[in-house]
Amino acid sequence: MNHELKVNRSVSMQDIADKLGISKGSVSLALNDSKKISEETKQKVRQIAVKLGYKRNALVSSVMAGLKGAKSNQFLETIVLINANKAEDAPTKYPIFSKYIDGIKDEAKILGYAIYDVWLHDKRLNPSKLQRILESRGIRGGIIIGHVDDNILPDKFAPIWQNFKFVSAGLKTFNPILDFISADKFLIAHYATKKIIERGFKRPALILASHIDELVEGRFIGGFLRAQLDLPEEDRIPPFMDIDRADKSPKILYDWLKIRKPDVIFSISNSTSEWFRERATAVPQDLPVIHLERKFGKNEWIGIDQNYEMVGRIAVRKLFTALNAPIYLKDADVRTATIVLPKWNDPVSTKK
Repeated sequence: MNHELKVNRSVSMQDIADKLGISKGSVSLALNDSKKISEETKQKVRQIAVKLGYKRNALVSSVMAGLKGAKSNQFLETIVLINANKAEDAPTKYPIFSKYIDGIKDEAKILGYAIYDVWLHDKRLNPSKLQRILESRGIRGGIIIGHVDDNILPDKFAPIWQNFKFVSAGLKTFNPILDFISADKFLIAHYATKKIIERGFKRPALILASHIDELVEGRFIGGFLRAQLDLPEEDRIPPFMDIDRADKSPKILYDWLKIRKPDVIFSISNSTSEWFRERATAVPQDLPVIHLERKFGKNEWIGIDQNYEMVGRIAVRKLFTALNAPIYLKDADVRTATIVLPKWNDPVSTKK
């Protein structure tokens, strides 16, 4: 009779702990593949878990615990937020990163996560020291932002990416290959170009530094060129990407504008558009500039809102899944990409 009662009720981690004579916390660490638990103990825990019929819904139980912890202002776990930009002040200097961080912090609070900040290029930091810090704080993973200059993170930190679980917010990484969340650049350029053509513009042009498009594997230009197929062939303007030479000799840009005769310009708010306005003094002032990224802090902007805060929020959710899934294929060659859809912002009609 007692045996039937034991079988019918849910098996808990405490049952596994009692069977093995270890603590419930050790069982939890073993089931989450923590490096603090020996492989021998992990194997014993898994065997007993299967034998007793232990089952858990890691996502549901962790979400409920996170909500409870957040409401009582008690964080149940800490995650690391790594600024991989070469500039330590990038999170405050660049509005895009600050928006990522706003989303990350808001979602982390909901799930009961505290955040530990690390600047990857700190000269005082090395892989061994970083690993000691993460382990001493019980950190199992985190989110990487700010790697705009290079999609390849420093090789010396390879043990960190291998031993902990990370996701990338904003850009795809090539080394290491991580799950990433991004506002897709193809959709942004394609959607913006289609939208502006619908508004009556006939000859849209794109001014973009080539290295920026290379970082996103040609997605800005790809979306722009694809949308141009809605125009007559004679009105399709190839993108202007020779910004390095034009920076030294603005006449290159003036000649291009004179030949191509665009009636609207697409640009990137935090890089190309400022350069365009500063250098292109001979450009007609009534030539509209449409931003493919929102100009934060200005209410009059027209263009695309890339939903950066949502990118940050989803990055936390993606990490949450990685940390709590019973099985996480961290050694697989394939990673997932989550795309956040853009929004169009047009407080004043741009139709000509």
